[in-house]
Amino acid sequence: MNQRFILYAALVCVATGLGEEGRVVVISPHPSSIRHEFSRAFARWHEQRFGMPAAVEWRDLGGTADALRFVLSEFAAKPEGIGLDCFFGGGPEPALVLADRHLAQAHRLPAADLDGIPQSFNGVEVYDRDHQWYGAALSSFGILQNTRVQRLVHLPLARRWEDLADPRLRGWVGAGDPRNSGTMNNMFEAFLQAYGWERGWQLLTEISGNVTKFDRLSTTTAKEVTLGETAYGFTIDFFGFAQVAVAGRSNMVFVLPEDFTAISPDGITLLHGAPHPLTARRFLEFTLGEPGQRLWFLPRGHPEGARDYSIERMSVRPEFYRRYREVSNIAFSPFDLKQAFVYNAAVARQRREVVAALAGALLVDVHAELRSAWRAMIRRGLVPAERAELGRMPVTEAAARELAQGGWKGPELRNRKKTEWQSWARAKYRALARGGAPTVAAATDHAP
Repeated sequence: MNQRFILYAALVCVATGLGEEGRVVVISPHPSSIRHEFSRAFARWHEQRFGMPAAVEWRDLGGTADALRFVLSEFAAKPEGIGLDCFFGGGPEPALVLADRHLAQAHRLPAADLDGIPQSFNGVEVYDRDHQWYGAALSSFGILQNTRVQRLVHLPLARRWEDLADPRLRGWVGAGDPRNSGTMNNMFEAFLQAYGWERGWQLLTEISGNVTKFDRLSTTTAKEVTLGETAYGFTIDFFGFAQVAVAGRSNMVFVLPEDFTAISPDGITLLHGAPHPLTARRFLEFTLGEPGQRLWFLPRGHPEGARDYSIERMSVRPEFYRRYREVSNIAFSPFDLKQAFVYNAAVARQRREVVAALAGALLVDVHAELRSAWRAMIRRGLVPAERAELGRMPVTEAAARELAQGGWKGPELRNRKKTEWQSWARAKYRALARGGAPTVAAATDHAP
């Protein structure tokens, strides 16, 4: 937990005499910049609107996966309530999981706030039809690039995701561990949906050969691109925009790849048994209403935008893109995006843990062996048969779905499969590094 935010909220409560309903306890993987700005702006809005102070008390468990695991484990022990009011951030999956497990508390926003937000667009749900969760902002994923480093070492600008598999980029790509980062899990899942299971894993494996290391948090990946430790990074849009603002547009660029762009809501959920329901509902209303949406959307320094940090995010209100066209630094509206690809959050939610485990076992935990194999293959001229072998999977999409729907909940099977996949991948990569014939078994048609 971030003790500074907890201490700050406690001091505010003591100093102002806040009662139990004068606070809201929020668990969030959002970075400290967002937490800081929302604490400040919500307190100001609440006092202006209701004539009394209020404070946000934050719980910080790290990445999305860690935060969601904590919430689920707490509810398993305390089903009536866990002392938390809201889960805020982490993409669509946490909100969907919490709603599916009946751990979300429905709250219909006032009409004045809800009328300006479409329930869905282009196949993307912006909020739940039963009002169990709302998209607080919209997110897209892209490639943050250090163009200064690219110029210095003569690297190309990446315009498509598959450009990151270019062997010239070996050692210059940054990514996060999808087991810990909800952002990275969503990005990996988008590859599998956009390209299909086999081609998606093939590209992810080759790109991972170019990755210098897998970061625990996606924020670290973005910062390392800015520092020049890498020249390309898997990044969510607002991390990308923030780093471009820090380093300058002549040194950095955030690219939405031409092959596909995944748009998804970044959820906020009122939790079952919320201890401060009145203030929690008001926090939702602030976040989804125009004051909270302006805080996301307008640039730092604007009277209704962020004060101390740049947190520019895409609003869930289509009208903002017209109203603030000359003010906001967000130059495009996702509501105007025309593409065939639509991210399926339901599919992602169903197989989230299996995809994360596969990525961990095949790409992250054996990364040293994967990099060695990729390096040797590049020296040999990237023989097509070897590339096919590099990206071959130990489990089919149908078998992965069967695992996700059945035995994956059992720890014995889950741990056994992780170990088997890791050993399978290590043997495959070592054989490819030696240049010898593959010694590993074929992919399974059914979940063992």
